[in-house]
Amino acid sequence: MLLNYFKIACRNLLRNKAFSLLNIAGLSVGVAVAVLIFLIVRFELSFDTFHKKYDRIYRVVNEFTHEAGKDYQVGVPFPFVPAIKTDYPQLEKVTTVFEGYNSQITVLDEQGAIDKKFKEELGVIFTEPEFFQIFDYKWLAGDPRKVLAEPNVVALTRSTAEKYFGTWQKALGKFIKLDNKQLLQVNGILEDLPDNTDFPLRIAVSFPTIRRILDAGEFTNWGSIWSSTQCYLVLPKNQSSSQFNRSLGSFLKKHHPDDRNHIYKLQALSDLHFDTRYPPMTYRSISKGTILSLVLIGAFILVIACINFVNLATAQAIGRAKETGIRKVLGSNRGHLIVQFLGETFFIVLLAVFVAVLLVIAVLPLVRSISNLPEDFQLTFSLEVAGFLILLILLVTVLAGFYPALVLSGFQPVQALKSKMTLQTVGGISLRKALVVMQFSISQVLIIATLIAISQMDFVRNKDLGFNRDAILMVSVPQDSISQQKLQTLKNRFLALPAIRKVSFHSAAPSSSSNSQTNFRFGKATEDAKFPVSLIAGDADYFPAFQLQLVAGRTYFPSDTAREAVVNEKLLRQVGVKHAQDAIGQTIRINGKNVPVVGVVKDFHNASLRDPIAPITILASKSSYRQVALKIKPTDIAQTQRTVEQIWNETFPEYVYEANFLDERLAEFYEGETKLAALFKIFAGIAIFIGCLGLYGLVSFVAVQKTKEIGIRKVLGASLSNIVSLLSKDFLKLVLLANVFAWPLAWWVMQRWLQDFEYRIPIGWWMFAIAGFGALLIALVTISFQAIKAAVANPVVALRSE
Repeated sequence: MLLNYFKIACRNLLRNKAFSLLNIAGLSVGVAVAVLIFLIVRFELSFDTFHKKYDRIYRVVNEFTHEAGKDYQVGVPFPFVPAIKTDYPQLEKVTTVFEGYNSQITVLDEQGAIDKKFKEELGVIFTEPEFFQIFDYKWLAGDPRKVLAEPNVVALTRSTAEKYFGTWQKALGKFIKLDNKQLLQVNGILEDLPDNTDFPLRIAVSFPTIRRILDAGEFTNWGSIWSSTQCYLVLPKNQSSSQFNRSLGSFLKKHHPDDRNHIYKLQALSDLHFDTRYPPMTYRSISKGTILSLVLIGAFILVIACINFVNLATAQAIGRAKETGIRKVLGSNRGHLIVQFLGETFFIVLLAVFVAVLLVIAVLPLVRSISNLPEDFQLTFSLEVAGFLILLILLVTVLAGFYPALVLSGFQPVQALKSKMTLQTVGGISLRKALVVMQFSISQVLIIATLIAISQMDFVRNKDLGFNRDAILMVSVPQDSISQQKLQTLKNRFLALPAIRKVSFHSAAPSSSSNSQTNFRFGKATEDAKFPVSLIAGDADYFPAFQLQLVAGRTYFPSDTAREAVVNEKLLRQVGVKHAQDAIGQTIRINGKNVPVVGVVKDFHNASLRDPIAPITILASKSSYRQVALKIKPTDIAQTQRTVEQIWNETFPEYVYEANFLDERLAEFYEGETKLAALFKIFAGIAIFIGCLGLYGLVSFVAVQKTKEIGIRKVLGASLSNIVSLLSKDFLKLVLLANVFAWPLAWWVMQRWLQDFEYRIPIGWWMFAIAGFGALLIALVTISFQAIKAAVANPVVALRSE
């Protein structure tokens, strides 16, 4: 029986080559999109699920409530973890993790001389042995319970050890130097971590080592919260996170009674990858809303492909009426016919899935570039993938094949054998129209979403941020005391280059992802303000280098010792100072020191446009300078970069040179949204393509059914435009009707998406007009191509059988 179904399916495919090609093309593209989205979503949902205690691991985060709103922070004070361990002995494990950023690693040879130099942007952490009892990693050498117990020891991952020493076996017992200050001995090797983790661990330094690097006061200071200091713990099986959260209020009151603004709570490891308010160490978070959007897009496109199949299959049903009549006369009942037609659909879907898999393999490199999939990600037929494909085959077979099977099996033998079946007698006209409307509604939602996403990304890329960001090269500088003494010499050498206009040392660019915040008092206030201030350390050339606009007072004078501050307008508004000039001469108390305010700058965006402008204080602090900004003339940037690197390497031969342009750094703020907009563009194009395939097929079939009518109309004097109008008007009405459903849905979805941005575009009517007109134009071109072909046909050929 199955062989018979297969033969019949093959005959029908070959008999109706054009319709078969349309069906297979539509289904193949729809299935390919579904598979690609499945791969992306499966990867995103798999983050850190390989840890055995995955469902009981939590990170402590906090909300900082102030007059201007809320700040979401992942850090805890250094004394937080020791206090938690003491006050909550029932916790299975608790550990501190301190992240290192842009760490300089120097590999030493047997004589202690510099052998190699590396810069590790991420992946360096200071932690305790408990970390490896909370998280499960495979160890190649070393006891995870003892490896990080002593100061000045380090564990490396396999690839890191091989990069430094050639093989991981050679790394054991060898020495590396961290930031040219701390000598560390390698006494443990871990297997490389998988790609689906939010812990980019490459180098784990023992936590006692950090006590030899930071000021001793940090370890008892409850008021100092760094985002790089994090706490992870494992709850006992009988305790819920909500129970624990309720007790954290009294815990904080006990240890830091003056802090009334922070609310500490647990964040589940399962939420770490999806909560964009509290970014993970990799900063590769993706919201659950984005995941849901991808799933819905995949489902919509698959539905569009199935609708195509249903429309074309029911329209083609007339051509198989006699076959159905004969089968019924010979004894087949409706159940047999439904099974037969579903079997035929199954074989078509099977063929479409095969083509879809080839498409997925072909486009996977492109998808990797616009998603978070790792560069070496490949389609592998694991049990999950195989199960998804089987489920997809069965689902598409039922969705696409069941209704056409009902229509075909429902034919009356007498009418079928007398060739009295027409589009009207087949029935389901209203359903086919509804399906066309649904197709184009989905397509228009995707078109509108794409237009809005692209417009928002253009807005954030081109918005005036309040400072200059063009042709500014950002170069990292060492922070050790010896290197600090070379900064003025380095600056003079840079300024001697004719292509360099300005040079400024600072802790962060005006807009940065690494803003530092602290409590402060302004003017004659006797207690700290109820909101934090963002601190930027910059020399006197910081203001002209970034072209910050002064609205009152002056910038501070070049000096290594004088302490003066410049604040922004937002800070003054929040402390109640109405006129910028009134702030000049007042003091701002930061870190226990009163600093006179000498100037006020116009507000500038200090973070991404998702966030409001923060209160900011800029002051000179040579020990805090981490990078130098070089304002370059746009004449010979490439040659200037090479010269800058040469000068830097001559000044700091023991360090690794690292530089990039400011506008490139700012673009990284919106990497996720840019990728999402690119996906929207692709999926919108695919939805339109599949919809047009189905529309073309339906128009072609209607044209064949109306061949004689068209011939008679032409004989009676109908023009080309009359014939095209006859064939296209009903379909164009359906496309226009799709706007009614698509526009409100698209507005609601994208309005919610835009809420993530503090600064956003208004959703204009023109976006809906462009989407509606575009869909109508595409549909008209698709329909007209076949309609004109039918209209110019010789009426003699159409009427010769009459």
